[in-house]
Order: sequence, then C-alpha cells, then structure tokens
Amino acid sequence: MATMPNSSASLQELFATILARYADARRASQPFGKEHTLWQTFEQLQQLLETHPVIQRHPSLRVTWSVGRGNWARVPWLTFLDERETNTTQHGVYVVYLFREDMTGVYLTFNQGVTDLQRQHGTPEARSVLRSRAKQLAGLLPASASGFRTEGAIDLRTRGNLGRAYEHSTIAYRLYEVGELPEDDTLFADLEALLEAYEVYIHSDLRRTIVGDPAAIHSSSGDTALEAEPPPSSTFELATGFQELRDKIQAEGYVYPDWQLAQYVTALRTKPFVILAGITGTGKSKLPSLVAEHTGGSAELIPVRPDWTDSADVLGYTDLQGTFRPGALLELAHRAMGADDVHEVAILDEMNLARVEHYFAEVLSRIEDRRPAAGGGYASTPLLQGTLPAGDAEWQQVHLPSNLALVGTVNMDESAHGFSRKVLDRAFTLELSEVALERWAPQSRDEAPRPQPWPVSAWQPRAARLAELDGLTPAERDRIQEAIDELVALNRILTQAQLQVGYRTRDEVALFVLHAEVLRSFFRTETDEPIDPLDLALQMKILPRIVGGSTSVQRVLLGILGWAYRGTEWTEEDEAQDLLDHWAQTGRPSRVPDARYPGLAARTCLMWDRLLAEGFTSYWL
Repeated sequence: MATMPNSSASLQELFATILARYADARRASQPFGKEHTLWQTFEQLQQLLETHPVIQRHPSLRVTWSVGRGNWARVPWLTFLDERETNTTQHGVYVVYLFREDMTGVYLTFNQGVTDLQRQHGTPEARSVLRSRAKQLAGLLPASASGFRTEGAIDLRTRGNLGRAYEHSTIAYRLYEVGELPEDDTLFADLEALLEAYEVYIHSDLRRTIVGDPAAIHSSSGDTALEAEPPPSSTFELATGFQELRDKIQAEGYVYPDWQLAQYVTALRTKPFVILAGITGTGKSKLPSLVAEHTGGSAELIPVRPDWTDSADVLGYTDLQGTFRPGALLELAHRAMGADDVHEVAILDEMNLARVEHYFAEVLSRIEDRRPAAGGGYASTPLLQGTLPAGDAEWQQVHLPSNLALVGTVNMDESAHGFSRKVLDRAFTLELSEVALERWAPQSRDEAPRPQPWPVSAWQPRAARLAELDGLTPAERDRIQEAIDELVALNRILTQAQLQVGYRTRDEVALFVLHAEVLRSFFRTETDEPIDPLDLALQMKILPRIVGGSTSVQRVLLGILGWAYRGTEWTEEDEAQDLLDHWAQTGRPSRVPDARYPGLAARTCLMWDRLLAEGFTSYWL
C-alpha cells in the first residue's frame, strides 16, 4: 500500500519525497490523478508555501503547480504567479521550481513564459527573444540573490520541447541536487530573494517595455537594456554543417574516412534504418553517437540480448497485474514524439545476438508504413497492435516519428544470427572494417569549434518514394535514370538465383544517389580519389542479398564481377581469373582501381574468394 504524505513535513522533506518517487511513477506508468500520493505531496507543498510568512508578505502571489495532464509530466513544476503580471505560465515573468526529468535535482528559477512567444514567432525567434530578455532582467536581482547564477543554462535533463525552451528562458537559477537539499531556512531565504526581484520587476520600466510589446526588447533603450542577440539564421547549409562535423570528429581523434562519414549521413537521410557491420572495435556504436552529439541530436544505446524471442523488450508487455510495461524503443519513440525539434537515434547494439525478425517484426513493418507527417518528414502508424487498458492508452498512439532514426550494429561471428532478406531489404547496410592503426593521434592539436546544430529538417528525405519527388532538375533526373538503368542490368544477373530487387530497392538506391549530391565533394578516399555514391549504394543494397554456395550463386557472382569491372556479364571462371589473381597479388584491396565500380568489384572478388575457399559465401566477414 502507498505511503501517505506526512502532513507536518518540511519543505526539504517534501522536495526529497518528490525527487525519490516521481521518476518511478512516470517510468512505471502508475495511475495518474488525485489519489496518487505524489499528487497529495504537491498539494501539501502548495499549502505549506501559501501559509508561510515569505509568501504572505506578497498578497498578490498565487501558488500553483503541475504534474501533467492525464499522464505524468516529464518536468513537473511549482510556480509563484503575481496576478498583476500573469495568471498563467504561458507568458509573463514569474518564479518557479523546475524539477529535472531524471529527478537528480530541482531548480529554483526566476523565469519567463515560453508558450505564447513560440506560437507568435516560432521556436528559433522565440528563444532569441527569451535569451535577450533574460540578460536584461538579470539586472534586477537584489544583493541577497548572490547565490543565484545568471550565466550558462539550466540542464533539466530532458528532450521535451517545453523543458528545452525553459533552458533558454531562465533569468536566474539555483540548483538543489538530490541528497544535498538545504534546510528550510536556506530554501525560504533563496525564495524570498527571487520574490524580491519579482517585486522590483513588477514596478520597473522594463516590465512596461516587455508587456507593451513582446518583441520590443530588440529595440529598447536605457541603462538596463542590452543589445539583443540576432535570431539564428533560418538557413542551414548541409555541406557546411557536414564539414564542421567532420572537423570536430577528427579533432577528437576518431578515424572515419570522409566518404564513410558522408555515406552514413546520406544513408540516414534517405531512410531512418541503417545497419553498421564490421569487426569489433571499429567504432560502429560510436559513429552514430558522435554524429548525434555534434549535430545537436541525441542518441540512446539499446543493448540487444540473446534471449529476445519477441518484441516485449522492444515495445513492451502487460504484466500479471494488468499494468503495461513499455519497452526501450517504445519509450524512446514516445520521448521523440514530445521533442520534435531534436533528432533522436536509437542504437540497437549487437543487433543480431537474437533473431531480428523475432523481436523486431512489428518495427520492420512500421518502417515501411511511413507516411508524410504534418510537421515534415515521414512518420509511421502506431507501433502497438490491440487495445491497452484505459490508463495506458497513451502508449497505444506511440509511433515512429519523423525525428527518430534506428541504427543497428552487427558483429558477425559464429555465435551471431544471420539476417533475413526481409531485414536487409529494409535497411542500408554499411561496413566499417577498414582500420588505420597507425593513426592514433588527432589530426590537429587545435580544438575544433563546436559544430552548429542541425535542424531536424536536415535529416528528412526529399521523398520516401521516387513517385513523390518533385522539382527535379535535369541533372537530377539524369542521375536517377543512370541508377535505375544500372539496376535493370543487375537485375538480369540476379534473376539467375531469384535474387532480383524490387521497387523498394530501386527507389532507395536512386534516392541515396540523389541525396548524396549535396555532399559529393566528401565522397573521396584518403588519397583524394573520388568514390561514386552509386558504387556504395549497390554494395549496400545488392551484395548483402547474396548468400550460399550453389551453382546459381556462383553464376550471379561471376556475372556481377564482370559487369562491375567492364560492364559485361561474365559466365565462366576463366574470364575472371586474371582479375582475381591481380586482386590477390596486390593485397586484396577494398577497391579495384580501373573497374567501372571499384568498390563493388573488390567486394565481389572477396565473396568469390570465400566461395572457393569454404564452399559458401556471404557479404559478411
């Protein structure tokens, strides 16, 4: 049975109770409402504050709080609103306690409403206005508020839009960390200092400027006014952003060739499901984390377990008590839906430790069911099937939003499971097996500047299908047609083993080539040789399909080898022998320099060599 709040608890004790219990209530989807002890704790907190002399000295103050509407909020709060200024947290200035999403602490802040400004001006302009106001309002703090910070930003440990907006709107703040909450005397002294600043603001000329014209702060004058920051640029150049990203990753000492980084970014822009394969220790899980970190996004690692035989750990299950327990990916998708200005990446680490088709079947289907989303990009239909209990209905609507991408890492060894064609057809498969052990130090000792954040729109494809494309230039049409013509020729070879590709692969290869154009200058080797994105696309989407040791597989490999090398299908092993011998004698390189498609030819040589040696071949090492 739940423990009832202590009616005589101190402010310190009430804060400690919330910090200790709130995360569990939200994570376990405990019933939301007035009967919950946390709700009663907030009511008790409100009553304690309203009756305290510090608040009584300000008769126009109203104490109010929120833990969400229908479901537990990520960032609960308790605020002090002066009715002369505002009666809502959506606009105006007020004092507010903001709890971190992970409940590692609570902030006492002098703050501003964000919602109305975002509606009026959009998120980038609203945040610029809020930061400008905060600089000016910080000048109103009394000497008693010396313990409060006005520089930097609060960290609410959240990816939610509203929580992130508060990080820009805060004027002054002080953090009370869990386990280090001060005594009530200190807590009330801090609160009194901010309420004094609030009272000064109410009677200030600065308030009249702000209330009279929410955007006038940019042109206000006087001793307290500071020059406003210009709003962030509304344009984003992907090539510039990519170069900054590349420079930052190299400065940190990580080794990813330019073409490989460009391949990953282009694949993720084309379709939000990428598989990174290769030997252990080549940075497969680190690559998506670095890219997310340095582009303003977020990445979360989901380790795959060998005992995953269904989607319970991914999407969730209903326990014996009838309570729904959301899975790791469902929770991440839910968070991404509430933070549509942040690009989220779910990293499924060692994805093939269990059979992907068993635990990921529903997700694979939803990836192909994406449709244009209202805010841009593509979103899927809900991930869960069936009906959940009324208290868990929110989870029923969770889908793959347009700002969420899936990246799986793969270590191919004897203990791992292979991938079915259903999985391979739905992903771009990149291999990270080339290593440069001699490169152990950063290329530059100078710290690279932090790259500019990428807008979520930079990750969204121009289309999910070729039929949806519009506004193509003649050059783009020619590039798409070239890719399709090559696929038609390859399909004639693949048909011999019933491995031909369909419309989905056609569209994804062509869209990858199209999206690669903006980063074309980065598709180059370490020796500055150009790499054709179509060569990479064919390796990713064609070769992983070829598995086995049958006569038909041999014919397909010989045919692809001749076609990739000279444009003519080979049917006899003798035709390929000179190339195979030269490839082996030169150290089995990853590229055949004089081939039409150097990478495709070299990888096919490797697959043929394995077929001869072991009687069986596959794309995987």
